[in-house]
Amino acid sequence: MEGQGLWSSEQHRWLGAMGLTVYAEASSIVWPPAGPARSAPRFDNVPESALRSSRPPLEPVPAPRPIASAALPAPPLPPAPDMPAPRRGRSRLAGVPDKLMLALLRASGQNPNEPATQALMASWPLDELRANPAAKRALWPQLRALRRQRGER
Repeated sequence: MEGQGLWSSEQHRWLGAMGLTVYAEASSIVWPPAGPARSAPRFDNVPESALRSSRPPLEPVPAPRPIASAALPAPPLPPAPDMPAPRRGRSRLAGVPDKLMLALLRASGQNPNEPATQALMASWPLDELRANPAAKRALWPQLRALRRQRGER
C-alpha cells in the first residue's frame, strides 16, 4: 500500500458521491510536469510614438447640476398627534389582564371575581411596582397577609 494512497479510486468515487471531500498528502499527488518558463514580451521593435497616445489628455468631468425639484424646500410635516408615550414596547389588549396583575393575584390568593378583590387590584400601582423595587418589597407583606386571611399558605 506504500505506492497507493489511503483510498482506492473506487472509494474516492463513492466518498465523492456521498458529498465528502477526500484530502490527500501533497507528496502522494502526481503533479503535471512544469512547462518552459515564459519571459515577458519585449516591445523593442515598437516605436515610442505608437506607445504614446495621439489624443490630448482628458479634462475632468464637471459635477452634475442639481435637478430643479431638488432645489424646492420640502413640505412641512403634519403635526404629531397628541398621544401618550408607548410603554416600553408592551402592547396591552383591551380586557386582557396585565402579567404583573396576574402574578399579584396569584401571590395574594384572592378570587378576582369578588368586588373587594377588584377594588384591591385597582389600588395596586402597577407602573410604580415595575419601576421601583422598594415598592415591590413593600407590597409583599400585604400579599402574605391576604394569603393568611384566606387560609392558604
